Amino acid sequence: MASDINHPWFRPKWRRVLMVAICAAFAGWDLYHGNIGWALIFGGLGAYAVYVFFIAWKDQPDGNDDSDTPG
Repeated sequence: MASDINHPWFRPKWRRVLMVAICAAFAGWDLYHGNIGWALIFGGLGAYAVYVFFIAWKDQPDGNDDSDTPG
């Protein structure tokens, strides 16, 4: 993970969910194909992403709406 987890790019929730889903998908893919080492790496990265993006995440209200949703 990048050292700046509070970067504005991660502010929309769908992007954080996507990052976790990608890690989980890679872990599942590697586990399915018998690559236990890579599955552990991506599973650990996904677990870290869940912690950082959902458990320890603090929304920063700054008046700007960076949700990337129209209207």
